[in-house]
Amino acid sequence: MPRRALRSYPTKYATDLTDAQWAAIAPLVITPSPNGGRPTEIDRRAIVNALLSKNRTGCQWRMRPKDVPPMSSVRYSFDKWNRDGTFIKINDTLRKLARQALNRDPEPSISVLDSQSVKTTEAGGERGYDGGKKVNGRKRQFWVDTNGFLLRVLVHPADISDTEGAEWLLAAHHQSFPRMQEIRVDEGYKQGLNEWMQQNTTIRLNVIEKPPGQKGFAVIPKRWVVERSIAWAGRNRLLRRIIIRRNNRNPESSEAFLYLGSIAMLLNRLYPRC
Repeated sequence: MPRRALRSYPTKYATDLTDAQWAAIAPLVITPSPNGGRPTEIDRRAIVNALLSKNRTGCQWRMRPKDVPPMSSVRYSFDKWNRDGTFIKINDTLRKLARQALNRDPEPSISVLDSQSVKTTEAGGERGYDGGKKVNGRKRQFWVDTNGFLLRVLVHPADISDTEGAEWLLAAHHQSFPRMQEIRVDEGYKQGLNEWMQQNTTIRLNVIEKPPGQKGFAVIPKRWVVERSIAWAGRNRLLRRIIIRRNNRNPESSEAFLYLGSIAMLLNRLYPRC
C-alpha cells in the first residue's frame, strides 16, 4: 500500500522556514522512532513553522492561527523534541556551521556567561524573588561563545544566586565542550564559582570587572557579546518574559523556546531570506 502523503499547512508568515533553512535542519527533525509506532501524518516543516511563529509572536497555544497544525500535534512534537534533545542538537549543528563560516573552529575555547532575571506571569511553576534586581520570577543563565552564539541555557527561580545557577549549568554541560579553556563572567559570579570550577572542571574563570568609577550600564570589552545575545532573545515576544500557564510551568519548556530563538537567528544568518 502506498504511503499516505503528509498533511501540509502552507502558510506565508514572516517566520516560516525557507527551503534552504528547512533542508539544513530536516535531517535532525525527521528521524524514525526507535520504538516504531504509527508514523506522523503532519508535515514536520509545518510543525516547526508553527513553533517559530509562536516564539516570535507570543501567541497562546489555544489562540494559534487556524492555518497551522492542530495544537495537540504541535505541542506533542515540542515536548518530544525538548525531552530527546532535538532542540539542543539543532542549535549545536547550526552554531558550528556559523562558526566555520567565520573561519573559526567549530568548537569554542573561550566563552561568556551571564544571567537575566525576568518576570513571570500568572500563577504556578517555579519562581523566586531576585532582591538585587527587584524581580519576582525566574533567572536565565546564558552561556555563549565569543560570537554571541548560544552554547547552553538554564532557567531557574530568580532567588537562586548567579553562582549556584552557573554551577548547575556547568555541572550538566561543561563536558560537552572539550576545547573550552576560559569562561568570562561579571562580578556577580565572583563569590564561590572559581573554587567550584577548580574542583570540578579544567576551565579557567576570568572575572571581568567594571572600570573604576563606572555607574550604571556600559559596554564592557570581552563580555558585551552575551548582552547582545540576551537582546537577540528579546526579539521574540514569548522570550521577553516567562509566561507560565497550566501546561508550560516547567523551566525546561522555557529553555526550549530560548533554543528555538537561537535556532531562528542562526538559520537567518546562515541562510538569509531573499
